[in-house]
Amino acid sequence: MDKAIEQAFETTTKVVLGKALSGKLEDYESWLLAHQRPAKKHQSAVSEQMVYDPPLVFYAPVSKRAVKQAEALEIGKCSLAKEEALRLTLDNAAQMLEPMRHHTSDAITGENVEVEECSLYINCSYSFRCCSFVNSKYCAYSFWPRDSEYLFGVDTVFSSKFCLKCYNSVNLTRCLEVSHSSNCSDCYFCHNCDSLADCMFCTNAKSLRYAIFNHEVGKEKYLEIKKRVLEEMTKKLERDKHLELSIFNIAEGRSKR
Repeated sequence: MDKAIEQAFETTTKVVLGKALSGKLEDYESWLLAHQRPAKKHQSAVSEQMVYDPPLVFYAPVSKRAVKQAEALEIGKCSLAKEEALRLTLDNAAQMLEPMRHHTSDAITGENVEVEECSLYINCSYSFRCCSFVNSKYCAYSFWPRDSEYLFGVDTVFSSKFCLKCYNSVNLTRCLEVSHSSNCSDCYFCHNCDSLADCMFCTNAKSLRYAIFNHEVGKEKYLEIKKRVLEEMTKKLERDKHLELSIFNIAEGRSKR
């Protein structure tokens, strides 16, 4: 893994949590992969190289025939002689086309720099174990970040930066566990919100600031509570390398043990 990705994770956790998490990025893999769709890793059908299929239903039936992009280009040079093509039938097609019956999800275009163990990307840089992402940099363990930077453990997040564990959102900045929201900054554990700033545990809300559970409490009280919450979360993350509490279970009133 490129050192720049590790440094980006340190920077992001410091910005979002107030303290850079100790340890390596991969130590937090199970936490970052929770509630999002990682690529399916398996061996190429024609070599020992690893292929990373997008976690989409479309690819599941043909995953055993997947190859790397360079391998697909070589396989694409195969062809049938005219006589063989004339003998093709529904019964013998699978056997006759065996040498060329492959596909690749390893679609890579544009200018890319230091992108590791990823698939389906365009114009990306310094990313690790991501899938289906475009015009993004400094991302890891994420599915479909677009036009973004410094995203870790996200699923379908566009035009955002410095986010951890966010989902189906657009234009987020410095957020943690925010889902189905837009135009929010410095928010934690919020769902279905728009234009929030400095908020925690809010749902179905719009245009709030310094709010907790949809109630604006003022800057001083908010920052006091935020400090305590982030300190406790950081301690648990550094100790367990995982945090059970998420936007998906917070409504239960407690995290599962």
